[in-house]
Amino acid sequence: SNSGTYPITCSGGADNNYNFSYVNGTLTVALGASSFADLDTSYWAWQFIERLYNAGITGGCSTSPLNYCPENEVTRAQMAVFLERGMAYPASFSPPDVAPTFGDTVGHWAEDWIEALKNHGITAGCATGLYCPENPVTRAQMAVFLLKAKYGSSYLPPAVGASTGFGDVATDYWAAAWIKQLAAENITGGCGGGNYCPESPVTRAQMAVFLVRAFNLP
Repeated sequence: SNSGTYPITCSGGADNNYNFSYVNGTLTVALGASSFADLDTSYWAWQFIERLYNAGITGGCSTSPLNYCPENEVTRAQMAVFLERGMAYPASFSPPDVAPTFGDTVGHWAEDWIEALKNHGITAGCATGLYCPENPVTRAQMAVFLLKAKYGSSYLPPAVGASTGFGDVATDYWAAAWIKQLAAENITGGCGGGNYCPESPVTRAQMAVFLVRAFNLP
């Protein structure tokens, strides 16, 4: 007989949180424990969050105990860290210490991450000279950020055509083509009921799914 915890590759990618036991010719596979105190293994996005954690993209929202805060909204500051780490994976990334160019990020904990995101051409801020680091990121904004992070600052999605595929995203919506392309690449399936919920804030759980799928994290 033998038992232990081993990696497994499945249709969704590699997940290192399955427990295996092989006793008397019977193989038993069971979900392992969550890395985060505030996440149960039955949570809908648990495996995506674990993959994000195992890839070193997130360290959670707090320590002692280690929490992830899955239902919290993602701020624009947090997004800068998520995207920069995702773009660099599998290498690690630490932003260079540079002078801030946004008037509202001076002394902010994510100041250098935000500058790195700007220098990579992913964002120009929220208004002239401002970044709005504590503002939540909407699902529409995230479609643009993710595709630019994946393909480069000069990327433009294909023309939207006659339909976006979502009942709540009109073809003349400012991010329509970006949202349609995000769905075409299976990075999102929307928010349910045939909708995308473009103006809803992105939660940390949703962000984990977006990042894992966009950057093919194991």
